[in-house]
Amino acid sequence: MSVVKVTFEGEVRRGRMEEVTYEAVVKVVNELVPVQGLVLRYVDEDGDVCMLTEQTFDDFVDQCKGGSLRVTAAGQRGRRDRVCPGKIWRHLRGEVTPEVIAELMVTHAEGAAVMVERKAWKLDRAAWWWPEKVRPVIAVVVESLRDIPEMTTCRARLEHVLDEDLAGLGQAVSDVAREFVVQPVEVQKRVAEALSVHLVPLIDRLRGGRRVVCDRCDERIWGGRMK
Repeated sequence: MSVVKVTFEGEVRRGRMEEVTYEAVVKVVNELVPVQGLVLRYVDEDGDVCMLTEQTFDDFVDQCKGGSLRVTAAGQRGRRDRVCPGKIWRHLRGEVTPEVIAELMVTHAEGAAVMVERKAWKLDRAAWWWPEKVRPVIAVVVESLRDIPEMTTCRARLEHVLDEDLAGLGQAVSDVAREFVVQPVEVQKRVAEALSVHLVPLIDRLRGGRRVVCDRCDERIWGGRMK
């Protein structure tokens, strides 16, 4: 599996792909960078900034010399096909049930996995500052995965994190999220349903928190970070 590092507005974002092709690079960058009119550039062996196209892709791969594929992305910020937080709120209006939460987990699995990988360091920070709050959550996840053999390896990673005082939590959760994405839909549903039973109380608490309105659809959503 190859690593793609995308520089966008001074921030480096990291993604993965199975096959090194131009189409695969564009797909990964589109998932990581929310822009319209995407333009990709790379630096060649002479230090010149070159446009990345199908015609220059072989040269681009040669510059990487077996390491990470590094590109710079540019474009205009826009809506694209991102999920609107307000639509999620409308979906959850009324009673929040485990079935609804499970459906959202399966529907948005790929986007969530990318976000978790980018923000793994924040999970490590949370584990450092609030271990008494994080530990019970991870313990619930471990217990929820106990009867799902397809997730045995992931459960073992989380159990190891618990044994090591939450060290390496961010990477472990990122691994679980990636493993969840590649599972068949039937397995994803079983995992989501097992977890969602424990997520409903958390969602209810979030809904009772700060009132924030979506910039795009004017629906009330949860918390400033969601906005």
